[in-house]
Amino acid sequence: MDFKTVMSPNEHINVYPNIGKVSYKRNLRAKRLSIRIKNTGEVKVTIPSVLSFNAAENFVLSKASWIVEKLVEIETQKQPIIQNGYNTRYHFLRFIQGDYNIIKVKYNKPYIDILYPKTIDIDHKSTQTAAKKAIELAYRIEAKEYLPQRLDNMATLKGFKYGKLTIRNSVTRWGSCSSKNNISLSLHLMKLPDDLIDYILLHELCHTVQKNHGPKFWELLNKVTDGRAKQLAKEVKKYSTRI
Repeated sequence: MDFKTVMSPNEHINVYPNIGKVSYKRNLRAKRLSIRIKNTGEVKVTIPSVLSFNAAENFVLSKASWIVEKLVEIETQKQPIIQNGYNTRYHFLRFIQGDYNIIKVKYNKPYIDILYPKTIDIDHKSTQTAAKKAIELAYRIEAKEYLPQRLDNMATLKGFKYGKLTIRNSVTRWGSCSSKNNISLSLHLMKLPDDLIDYILLHELCHTVQKNHGPKFWELLNKVTDGRAKQLAKEVKKYSTRI
């Protein structure tokens, strides 16, 4: 059963069994109907002045399968609680509750210890924030130890030259190559298996020769990955840069 709430002449809220709450709002400057799904799972519909609320609702219902699919994607991407047993390539995370006044982080390779007070739990926002920062630092340490030498090896092996290397906490891309052939790599590359790290390094090295993703770029990348470029690109999509 659907439920409808009229907030004002220009704003309605409907609740559908399969979609959930959908907010409809008329915008006099809007030229077309649009559906926006926020990271929180909120579904917002902008309606132009020439369209009725009923027409907008019918359009939303026609897109119900697509909306549900997007909502499922958002739900699966929500960050899980970090627990004991989380590990990076060379470090293991341990939560230790005790008589502490504040949260402390101690690095004792191969361990990262999160020392937290008895007054809060592992899933407390402060504890999780400390854990994420500690994991980020562990990845940064590992990246600086591993990636520069590996990039040099791949460049030498495949006959590429590049400028400077920078390692960043990038969560939007695994790597990039500037117009001056300076390469930037995300420290989160350390989450990937070796063959996918090498793929990203070769991807950026290929950009020192071919700046865009045209046919010549993919031809070169396919050559230096022994014909596996498309396969490796697909495999990388299974991983996330986010902790």
